[in-house]
Amino acid sequence: MWPFLLKRLLLAIPALWALATAVFLLSRMLPGTFASERLLQNNAPGYYSKGTEADKQAAYTLYMKRTGLDLPLFYLSVAPANGLPAAQNKLPAESSQIQDRQRSFAYLTPSVSWHGSQNQYHQWLVGALHGNLGESYRTSRPVTESLLEAIGNTFWLLLISMVLTFALALELSIQMIRKKGKWLRRALLPFLFITDSVPSFVLALLLLVFLANPDFLQLFPVYGMGYYTPDQLTAWQEMVQRAYYMALPMLCLVLFNLPYLTNQVYASLHTAMQADFARTARAKGLGESAVVRGHALRNALLPIITIVSDFIPALVTGTFIVETIFAVPGIGRMLIEAVLSRDYPVLTGIVLLIAAFRIVAFVMADIAYAWADPRIRQQTQ
Repeated sequence: MWPFLLKRLLLAIPALWALATAVFLLSRMLPGTFASERLLQNNAPGYYSKGTEADKQAAYTLYMKRTGLDLPLFYLSVAPANGLPAAQNKLPAESSQIQDRQRSFAYLTPSVSWHGSQNQYHQWLVGALHGNLGESYRTSRPVTESLLEAIGNTFWLLLISMVLTFALALELSIQMIRKKGKWLRRALLPFLFITDSVPSFVLALLLLVFLANPDFLQLFPVYGMGYYTPDQLTAWQEMVQRAYYMALPMLCLVLFNLPYLTNQVYASLHTAMQADFARTARAKGLGESAVVRGHALRNALLPIITIVSDFIPALVTGTFIVETIFAVPGIGRMLIEAVLSRDYPVLTGIVLLIAAFRIVAFVMADIAYAWADPRIRQQTQ
């Protein structure tokens, strides 16, 4: 198992590096920067909006130098060909040089400049390899520190909702596949179909209206994580406080993702129950529960693993939307703020974190494949 795991991780590292490089370069190529929006604009918020143009330009130059944005973007840069200047009104020596360029077609070739290690990408890559993702343009705080503070709420929200959704989908599918589950199928499938057709933000707003509204039932808080500091509470009190504020976002994620996952798991189990091994197990006198849980479920694991590996990235996206609606201080809310303020170091760090999470999910899916079917493990060795 360990060689198999090591092989998958070694394949994931180049993919993660390529994705991080693409995100970094694309974020720097977007029009407009945080400094130009906050320092050079006349209507920009802050102290420099009332300064002179010279003060703004000086502050802008100092900011670009401090953040390293005055350096070239990559190791090399390509300048487009500028064409050939006119030979009229030139000195004889200059006219001769222009004629030489005409004969060699050198004026059609773009100029390539090599910048060495003094570029933005090299500095960011070296820092990222040492765990330093730069500083936020908006808060001037280290990006790694900001991510570590925000990832706690997102991690627990994602983990608990994922476990609850998968456990409910698996148990509901097992109950519906049994002969006694006809009434459950008739009642549950229409509910799942209706819930699946509701967008996540609409579902979140409905939960807020019905479960966090004094006019209906005010069982949960509307938004946020409460006004407290962890030093004021014990570990148990902090856990209860977090659970109280995160109950409604978790319920929203579970209800939004449960229909899709339940339908897929139920279809996989239904296919497994029609196979020959299930009929053989029933012919041997095994009970229905033993056939479903002991035979059909194990053989249905491969498609279920595929479904779950595709389901996890979608759950991450849904978590970001829910965090924004419920004002949960997590990675999703930080991502929205980074996009609106053009805070590219934070944006790059969050995308890198999401990409790493997705690659880890795919590696875990490969490991689960090998565990569920030993033949796959033998083929990869």
